[in-house]
Amino acid sequence: MTPRHRPHLLLFSFILLCILTACVPPTPPPSPTPWPTATPTRTPTPASAAATPRASATPTRTPAPTPTPPVTNLLVWASLPEAQAKVLAEDVQAFQKEFPYYSVTLRHYDSPENFMTPLMAGETQFDVVLASPVLLGSLWRAEQLAPMADFYAPAFLDSFASITLQGARRDNQLWGLADTAGFHLLLFYNRDLLDRPPGDTAELAKLAKAGSAPILGINSYDPLWVLPWLPAYGGWLTTAAGRPTLDTPAMQKALAFYLGWHNPKAGLSPLASYDEMRTQFLAGQLPLVIDGEWAIGELGRSAKINWGVAPLPHVIEEGESQAAAPLVLARYWAISRAASGNRTRAAAAFVEFITRPERQLDRATRFGLLPTRREALDDPLIVNDSALRLSAEQMLAGRTIPLGVNADALLNAMREPLRQVLEGELTPEQAAEKMQANAEE
Repeated sequence: MTPRHRPHLLLFSFILLCILTACVPPTPPPSPTPWPTATPTRTPTPASAAATPRASATPTRTPAPTPTPPVTNLLVWASLPEAQAKVLAEDVQAFQKEFPYYSVTLRHYDSPENFMTPLMAGETQFDVVLASPVLLGSLWRAEQLAPMADFYAPAFLDSFASITLQGARRDNQLWGLADTAGFHLLLFYNRDLLDRPPGDTAELAKLAKAGSAPILGINSYDPLWVLPWLPAYGGWLTTAAGRPTLDTPAMQKALAFYLGWHNPKAGLSPLASYDEMRTQFLAGQLPLVIDGEWAIGELGRSAKINWGVAPLPHVIEEGESQAAAPLVLARYWAISRAASGNRTRAAAAFVEFITRPERQLDRATRFGLLPTRREALDDPLIVNDSALRLSAEQMLAGRTIPLGVNADALLNAMREPLRQVLEGELTPEQAAEKMQANAEE
């Protein structure tokens, strides 16, 4: 390049510099909110530069695969009849299919003592257990349980019928979720002998007067048959704190009422054992019998009579009607307080899964077990089955006892005094006093 051309080159360079400077965007004014630094604004790349990609300092890599979560094993204990245990095993398989990162080891125990003894000796453990009221109470006293509020929202807990959870409450906490509830008494009748069952004790007395033979079968010497009439007189087995309340005016009245049914002059109920009353009913010798909800399945499989189910009759006392309220017991799914981390999440998922309405309805179909979820109790499968519907209605109207109270112990405390009342050895007042003393021993 000759010297005479250099001024022209300098002038051209100056003009080009001015043009490029004019193309640069102005510096933005200060902002009251700091500009983000995670993704800074970049000056647009000129088209000429974009035409040839620049080499990257960090070469592009294939994303690493997401690590597979570890499988969490859950130890679940239950004590069920063989057929129900088989269905539980099927439910476990379905749970593992829905939750592939949880596995379940299912084990059987024979009795509450068989479970508690090795547990307290540190020889075994559990994450989830299906417990009777007795076992649930033992686990609660031993501080082995985690409260359900640790795992579930109130809305979920409210989806269970209230009566089914009352036996798992203590210290303002809920310690288990009911799998099924029952054990309550019902009125069964022979449709060929009665057009309709009596709705109250006044109607029952009229039926007795109209005939010449006893009409109502009762398991006379079992205190369980006394309990439905106790609430009608304002009493119950215990206080809310679990203290026995057997020596009360309500118990005295309930015993006198029960004794009156067995009075030969009343012509209502013969003194009978459980087997005797069931045999007489099936033979058509008694039009009515008070039996447990378990009799629905037993009669359905074997009875040759045309039978029906009804709620227990109301008690008419001084012109007022009071509903009978039988004892209701449940069995509960409970979670160990020792479970932590993924085992806690697995345990909560399992209990939610196993208590779903559709699973409870499946067990109602297979075994006649009443559901505890409100949705299941309102399902057409229950509502359209007269026996299950009436059984559910009676269950919902029943009473239970607080967690930690042994129902068998209370019934055993009542057993001998009840026999003495029926055989004229004690008055109702004396029997109530002796029942309380037995319960406090």
